[in-house]
Amino acid sequence: MGAWGSGLFDNDNALDVMGDLEDSTPQGRPDLVVAALDEVLLADGYIEAPEMSAAVAAAAAVGAVVNPGAAVEESSRPHWLAADAFEVDEELIEKSRRVLRRAIRAQDNEWYELWAESGTADEMVESCQRALAWLGDRDD
Repeated sequence: MGAWGSGLFDNDNALDVMGDLEDSTPQGRPDLVVAALDEVLLADGYIEAPEMSAAVAAAAAVGAVVNPGAAVEESSRPHWLAADAFEVDEELIEKSRRVLRRAIRAQDNEWYELWAESGTADEMVESCQRALAWLGDRDD
């Protein structure tokens, strides 16, 4: 995973997901987001870093649509999200929350392992918690 920061969009997989979303129509974006989220949510066992980083970016995109004012400071945030968003329902919000909660658990999670090996897992966890706040996470 090529990463240049601990932000939610600061890696190659995130840019790929955001590029796919940007190239899609606003009506088609929710299906692409669900596909990325489900790669993690439906996985049995170990989750590889590319799938997790793509799902985290998709979840962060949902958070940026739900709460654009809070997301505006996020590094590498695609600016088109503010002007050309997509429809978000409660199911998409909940799936996004579940992915972000899963991302910050070390068990069976290569993405977390890579952050831990680099000594920056705490920064990544803070980024995910920030996105959970955008989604109105109540941690219940």
